[in-house]
Amino acid sequence: MSRLLAAALAALLLLPGAARAQAESGAPAPAPEAAKPAADAPKDAELDAKTRAAIQRAVEKAKEELRDEVRAEIQGAQSAAEFMGAVAEGPKLEFLQLDGYLRLRGDLYDNLDLGGVDSSGHSYFPKPLQGTNRGSLASANMRLRAEPTLNISERVRVKAQIDVLDNYVLGSSNSDLFDAYHSPYTASFYGSSRALSKHDASADRDAIQPKRAWAEVQTPVGLLSFGRMPSEWGLGILTSAGSKIDDDYGDTVDRIQFALPPVATPIGKLSFAPMLDFDSEGVLHPDPHFGPGLGQPFDAESGDDARTFALKIARLDTDDEIRRKVERNSSSFNYGLYYLYRTQRWTYPSWRTQGYDGSYGDTGDPATEPDKVKRNAYTHVADFWARLVTQRWHLELETVGVYGHIGEAFEYVPDATDATRQVISSLGRVLLRQWAATLTARYKAIPNKVTLGAELGAASGDSAPGFGVDTERKATDASGNTMLPPYGSIDGPQFGQPGDRAIRNFRFNPAYRVDLILWRHIIGQVTDAWYLKPSLRWDILPGLALDTALVYSQAMSGASVPSAVAQDTTSAEGAYVLQKQGKKPLAVEADARLSLDSGNGFMTWAEGGVLQPFGGLGNSLSRGWVLSFGMAAKF
Repeated sequence: MSRLLAAALAALLLLPGAARAQAESGAPAPAPEAAKPAADAPKDAELDAKTRAAIQRAVEKAKEELRDEVRAEIQGAQSAAEFMGAVAEGPKLEFLQLDGYLRLRGDLYDNLDLGGVDSSGHSYFPKPLQGTNRGSLASANMRLRAEPTLNISERVRVKAQIDVLDNYVLGSSNSDLFDAYHSPYTASFYGSSRALSKHDASADRDAIQPKRAWAEVQTPVGLLSFGRMPSEWGLGILTSAGSKIDDDYGDTVDRIQFALPPVATPIGKLSFAPMLDFDSEGVLHPDPHFGPGLGQPFDAESGDDARTFALKIARLDTDDEIRRKVERNSSSFNYGLYYLYRTQRWTYPSWRTQGYDGSYGDTGDPATEPDKVKRNAYTHVADFWARLVTQRWHLELETVGVYGHIGEAFEYVPDATDATRQVISSLGRVLLRQWAATLTARYKAIPNKVTLGAELGAASGDSAPGFGVDTERKATDASGNTMLPPYGSIDGPQFGQPGDRAIRNFRFNPAYRVDLILWRHIIGQVTDAWYLKPSLRWDILPGLALDTALVYSQAMSGASVPSAVAQDTTSAEGAYVLQKQGKKPLAVEADARLSLDSGNGFMTWAEGGVLQPFGGLGNSLSRGWVLSFGMAAKF
């Protein structure tokens, strides 16, 4: 408003002196002088037109400046709300908002074991139990996900995520029809009952799983969040909430976070969000009066607590801001840094296997204290992210670096004197040196119709055998003794071999999908490799789209691949010696996905992929393929 008042004053100054005095006095306009020369009339009229135009320009300029100021303030507030995890328009007044979906998916896997095994005898992918030379597996599953929000007030809300029958396989969970336990008396042929049982041996997870619950409080100086909440940053190669409707994984953290509104800096307005993560509390005491399951358990030792101290710094536009900028033929450039420092001094390994036994420090006798290991572990993690969006281009980059150290690593090994007992074996000091990067580019060749894309990603590698996704994998020698997997294995731990005291392979977050077969199903995560992925998207009709991609993958280290050759696999010591590195090219894969979003809550999709293995995965391997479908009702 101050700018409008200034514009009005400027307009008054532009008026001729007499007119200005007349305007200030409020007197009526005098009658025109009859003796005034007619020749002056056009000049006065021209002067009046110029004055009116100047006034109009000044007023319009003031209005535009005021609009820009209001727009900037709104965009800043929206950026802060989006960055802090709040919706841009603020919580609605409905006490309960219920979001979520019911999803059903089906998969057909053919020859994903690629017709071979690694040097440890492990198959690349599970085979049918009654396996043949080429086997197919078919399965379907479902999930009901509910994400309620309780709006306690305009500034306080509580959110949660609850999964029911999370990826339960259709046909599982206590069907007694033709059940061998009841033979020869089967269940009624009129239908097979499916009743959920808490101790169902055929289920690998609970039927109802409360996964997240946290609160958000909007204070005058920022947004306070606390509880068990999702973790998300950048493209998602480090941490991802797994919020897409077809996702299986997602990061959940116990966190206290305070997100500040954007502040002006020499490089633009930035938002700051310090946070504290409770990674592990270690040994707990049960309620001292009534035991486990009742009352309040509490931390038994502060020295074994694992904590993460983190900070997010970001310049972030909301979706609405990006849309407005693109409509003005402008660009949106966002960037940020996510830094984490993780530390743990001690750990009690037996707590992980024994849990509550009522003896942790109750007597004060050191003999009752469980075995402890001085971890002296710390890790620095830095993740830089940037995004540029224009009318035609969408470029996004994320890079991660990990630098850390574990003073004392350990593993469980069988006790030579007691076959029912495991003891701790020290593995010594371990270094953490990892990095990763990914760059995505999309170009709208035909706006709203055809989009061309490309993605280049890389994750650091390690020279240890295997890719390092299943770090607990073991092998056996000719005498049946357990040993670390030899070279030529597809998986295994990335340290522990003679002279190897560093973990150098970075693993992409499993929620970050690159393809349908190699990294998603066979290996599990992108690690120790780089890939190139050209893609094309065709928006056939509103809501109907076809996505296609070609993915070429190559290993970083020739010592990690299944085609690597060990010098001697007959003894535990000889298995660690590399005789010959394997070929680095892993595979090329062609994927396609047809998806339909009806716009009224129903979604469905079908996708397929074909994998052609190369020499890095082994010799004489055959082609594998996948067909999948899915449908979901979103609310």
